Amino acid sequence: MNRTTLAALAALSALSLNAANWRGLDDSNYYSGPKISEADLAGKVVMVDQWGINCPPCRALLPSMQKLWNANKAKPFMLIGAHCQGRNPGKVKELVDANKLTYPIYDWAGLADAPSSGGGLPFMYVVDHRGKVVYSGRNHDEAEAAVQKAIAAIGAMPVLCGGVSLQAFKAMEKQLVLGKSVKSQVKALHAAVKKGEAKSATAVQQKQAEEAKAILAAIEEAKVDVKNEIESKRESDPEEAYKLAKAYVASFPVEGVDLKSQLPDMAAKAKEHKSAK
Repeated sequence: MNRTTLAALAALSALSLNAANWRGLDDSNYYSGPKISEADLAGKVVMVDQWGINCPPCRALLPSMQKLWNANKAKPFMLIGAHCQGRNPGKVKELVDANKLTYPIYDWAGLADAPSSGGGLPFMYVVDHRGKVVYSGRNHDEAEAAVQKAIAAIGAMPVLCGGVSLQAFKAMEKQLVLGKSVKSQVKALHAAVKKGEAKSATAVQQKQAEEAKAILAAIEEAKVDVKNEIESKRESDPEEAYKLAKAYVASFPVEGVDLKSQLPDMAAKAKEHKSAK
């Protein structure tokens, strides 16, 4: 299999993980900047800025959005300006020209299952390279920090507590990464849930239990996501599939029994794929 074919398969694989749920990226919604498609978002960190021509705070943020785009456009990153106050090419163009905006701007483009803005603008959300929303809100600095963190995470092992802000269990953060044993952490989280649901539980224990439940739910979601990613990359990127499978077995030896038996074959395919490059 030649490099071109492998690259095409890898793009399709990434697309199935990341870009399948994007909407609005067509000519009827287009305003300005580079035209993009779902395939252009595959495997990238994406920030969507929901804004409007009649929203002063939105207009005030436009120079900052352009600055963010200038600083990161050479990286695996995409910024989408999603105009949300009615189709108005003329007025949008005025603001695009006045602020010298060069990133893609579409009408209401974004995730099909985008987080709710609550009806207010501006509103931003950041999607990591695996298709997970890692930030949503109205604070540009926080959104930019989420972008940088997500870009830095590309190529790293998945975090198992993604989307959960750790407070009481902050000390677990470095351990809750695919490839590390999480048995003791999971046991401690279940114990916290049990303690927080007891009749004698204090308010603090109840709060800790809620956080523990959220982390446990994130871990279960991560298990599914990683297994799906392994399967999607078996043919297109067997080296990555093998790396993820080994890490999955290390973190979840019970659930990973079937994968463990497949590791020798996956290792052989990964070696063959590497030598063919």
